Amino acid sequence: MASIREKKQDQKTISFQFTCCLGRDEKGKQIRRYSTWTPPKALTLTKARIAAQKAAEKWEREERVAYEKDLKDPEFAKSKEVAPIQTDFVTFAEQDWFALCIDDGEHKPKTIAFYADTMKNIVAYFAGKTLQNMTATDIQKFLIYLRTERHYSPQNVHHHHRTLNMIFNFAVKQDLVQKNPMDNVDKPRLPKHKVDALSQEEAQEFFKALSSCPLDFRCLLLLLITTGLRRGECLGLKWRDIDEQRALLRVERNITYTPKSGIVVSTPKTAAGIRVVPLMDSVLCLLRLLKAQCQRAHADAIIEDGFIFHGESGIFTPRDPAAITQRVKRFMKANALPDMSPHDLRHSCATLLLSSGADIKSVQEILGHANASTTLNFYVRADIKQMKTATDKMAAAFGL
Repeated sequence: MASIREKKQDQKTISFQFTCCLGRDEKGKQIRRYSTWTPPKALTLTKARIAAQKAAEKWEREERVAYEKDLKDPEFAKSKEVAPIQTDFVTFAEQDWFALCIDDGEHKPKTIAFYADTMKNIVAYFAGKTLQNMTATDIQKFLIYLRTERHYSPQNVHHHHRTLNMIFNFAVKQDLVQKNPMDNVDKPRLPKHKVDALSQEEAQEFFKALSSCPLDFRCLLLLLITTGLRRGECLGLKWRDIDEQRALLRVERNITYTPKSGIVVSTPKTAAGIRVVPLMDSVLCLLRLLKAQCQRAHADAIIEDGFIFHGESGIFTPRDPAAITQRVKRFMKANALPDMSPHDLRHSCATLLLSSGADIKSVQEILGHANASTTLNFYVRADIKQMKTATDKMAAAFGL
């Protein structure tokens, strides 16, 4: 039975507080409900007390019915708790999700800059919206707006979809919304792009053109196409990373640039990116020549801890990755080769290795992919010559 307590002001009863116990939670703590009832002003105190008793009994019955319903339908109970909450979406996205999940000291500057840039469109579009009132329809309209009015690429629209999904998943964990509205938003379809890579014939022309390059740039291009290093990984190499005795190269650094942080030296993109890669004898020979050149130019320095492809300020400062991309593109254009970036040379390395008979696992390890499926999905493709060879082998096997 509900307990009733009179609340007084200036020695006069102004309201009644009702309290009832509905049971105990899993920890044995009493589940209590409270309510305040104010009697009509015309009632005397005696009549107000009688009316309060009846009101308390009615209120307790309603609370018990609601409690039993909540026990049978926990999701409905959760929705009732969340419903009164109204959280400004932009404030939550910027001050809670971004601050606690992205700019948290765990992510690299490049990743932080990526999500900060993606957030600009999201907060601008949803300014004034509350987290709890945003629907799947609202979000679907936003994605359509990005495609049709901003003319964003499918990949860019996909990034916005993923960011919103992360924001709402965090809101669910914080008990601010009952369900992620992104569950009812179709994920943008990504067209499968053919990987840009040099063919066997183009690779031959590429290698011929290297003879006219300065030694340092020649070494850089050879490393990109024969080891499959990412641009930033290549620029992160130091002389001590080369094991000349075993012709191996250790990859443990990555150079990135963002307008906010400038040039940053960090670890590779993934844990699998820290790896050891074999060097071709011809490439190792050129690297030895480059090292000797570097030692002559910096006779007073211990160059082992210097960057192989260093910045303008000296061997101990990293180079801006963007400058390398432009230089590679100029080289490709000057030699009538396909317009390719350093990353396309990484693609070329993978396809050339596979077409030369390398196994998937070896190529995965060389490229630093976390799993073989990435290697398979991106790089395994056959040209008409390879397909003809495959059918010829089958014909020979069965005497066809």
